[in-house]
Amino acid sequence: MFAIGLLTIGAIPTTIGVAEAISAQKKQNAAQKEQAKFHLTAKLALGGRQPMEALVVLRDGKLWIDHQESPVEGHKFTGYYFTYPSEEQHKGLVSTISIDPPMLNWIYADKDTGIIKYGGRKETIGHVIGPWWWNADETFLTLQGKPDCFVAEEDPESSRWFVTLANRGGSGGGGTNDGDRPRHRDRQDKEDEDEAEEDEDEVDEPDYDSVGEPAEEDEDFDCGPRRVPIRLRRRMMLGMESKYVKNDKNEG
Repeated sequence: MFAIGLLTIGAIPTTIGVAEAISAQKKQNAAQKEQAKFHLTAKLALGGRQPMEALVVLRDGKLWIDHQESPVEGHKFTGYYFTYPSEEQHKGLVSTISIDPPMLNWIYADKDTGIIKYGGRKETIGHVIGPWWWNADETFLTLQGKPDCFVAEEDPESSRWFVTLANRGGSGGGGTNDGDRPRHRDRQDKEDEDEAEEDEDEVDEPDYDSVGEPAEEDEDFDCGPRRVPIRLRRRMMLGMESKYVKNDKNEG
């Protein structure tokens, strides 16, 4: 009996070691998932044609939509999540801005205009730097918990489209960079809260279909430039080689 007790006690460190190893592996897997690189796409219907999914590119400090009807030459967004170095430790978003030499910049929203920009940490100070994440099914990019806060705005001079926020004040809907931001929640909590928000905002929210495409172009935001609600789809780098993404009707 005494020998059995010793065996049981002796097995405790092994059990603890296995549990710690499993926990460490889960953390490593989560970190790898967060830092998996992805491109961004958005759907726009231009020139009276069917909606087309186009890549998001970086150029002149902004994120542009490289649409076939309104092409933009730029560096293809190639980003991943990374903790922003601040007291809040929010989940930030970075993207490469060049290949040779390899360079990264932070993605942020201008607090005054809502325009989605990229820059070094110095440029991000005082602006909305996150938290960035993905929605419940991990398909679309979110800012401060919302995937439906983005719009494409037409540049009146070039007739090209760049990414900005529906709220021109620079908030994704959950506060500014020094305000109240939602914590990261588990998937079920996100789904429940998303459904509640959809019910509350049913009148004001743009109508999206199952692939994140606006049901109709909504250009009546104000008397200024044309603005169309969009969602930014996360496209993992694997299998994403074509310049323009074909419209797949079977996408969910």
